[in-house]
Amino acid sequence: MIMPAVTRVKLANPKLLTWAREELGLTAAEVAQRFTKPAEIIEAWERGDKAPTFRQLTELATYYKRPVAVFFLPSVPPKASKPRDFRTLPYTPPGEYSKETLLSYREVCAMLAEARELLDELDSDIALSLPTWTLDDPPEQKAEELRALLGISIERQIKEFDTHYTAQDVWRSVLFDRGVIVRICKMPITDARAFCLFGSNLGGIGLSNEDREHGRIFSLFHEVCHLSLEQPGVSGLASNYQSSHQRLEQYCDRFSASFLLPSSHPEVMGSLELFDGSIDLLDVAQFIADKFKVSKYVAIRRAFDLGYVSPDVYWEAITEWKTTDARRARRAKTTGGNYPATQISYVGKRFIGLVMEALRRDYFTAVEVRRLVGLDPATIELNM
Repeated sequence: MIMPAVTRVKLANPKLLTWAREELGLTAAEVAQRFTKPAEIIEAWERGDKAPTFRQLTELATYYKRPVAVFFLPSVPPKASKPRDFRTLPYTPPGEYSKETLLSYREVCAMLAEARELLDELDSDIALSLPTWTLDDPPEQKAEELRALLGISIERQIKEFDTHYTAQDVWRSVLFDRGVIVRICKMPITDARAFCLFGSNLGGIGLSNEDREHGRIFSLFHEVCHLSLEQPGVSGLASNYQSSHQRLEQYCDRFSASFLLPSSHPEVMGSLELFDGSIDLLDVAQFIADKFKVSKYVAIRRAFDLGYVSPDVYWEAITEWKTTDARRARRAKTTGGNYPATQISYVGKRFIGLVMEALRRDYFTAVEVRRLVGLDPATIELNM
């Protein structure tokens, strides 16, 4: 039996393979391991000494999250600038991100461009309209001003936010009206908890899918603060590790905690004063978290900011809680779930609403809806 000849694709510019790999911060050895081939083969493809088959080229495109057509461009596109690194993590090399984080950043960049096109097509006047300030402005004052601008009172936060998921949806929606589009991204929380960026006269925020929903709410307003300070970049988990970005990250943490639990409200202060008693810290933090739909970390952070908890007690508590939570998360980790509902949550209901409105007006086809959202229109209708 004669086997058909294997068709190899001789690229006019094999350096495009190197560009696609390096854009994700991958080495040739890492790609080789993924495809179970010697690193020398990957390097030979990139030099043009050897050529991949079309199937191998397609698999590379899928792995690099690029269309196959990109490898047939006449020249290598300019390298994308990496986001600024504001992480205060002792074990993370500055400016070095995981493949998942870089893909997530690219995903949100693309989402802003798509959203701008949709908004213009639908004659919407939504654009980035957050107030701006500097590190010299009091974070508590700016938090109060932004809350008033967004129109969500503490009373509404207590009465109407029945779950953390409801709270997350409401906060994302009111920020969308201010031109801030939020996406939950598949990126390791140990690498990046969240990031933000500007693009297409909009602001974009990416939140780690590994964070709990109440943790994402804190990260969300931490990143909103970065946008208002006009200092977009990548943030990590809370840490007392000293770095050049310590002041900025502490400011954004304080802003977020102040926004979610404003000290000017008597019900907030009455709850926070419980930290000054003999009740267990975790019990108090969990009570406040459930009442205001924040995380226990926000509760104790606010108590720390206001002097109810000492720095040593604060860092000891959150270190212990994070260890316990990580252990529970590993035990509770499951596969499967409701994929459509998860995808809608990741992309965001307001962005999906834009896409569906474009479909209703015949600006989009069902194929384009699937490309942007990852779901068929009928599936979206059933799950929204």
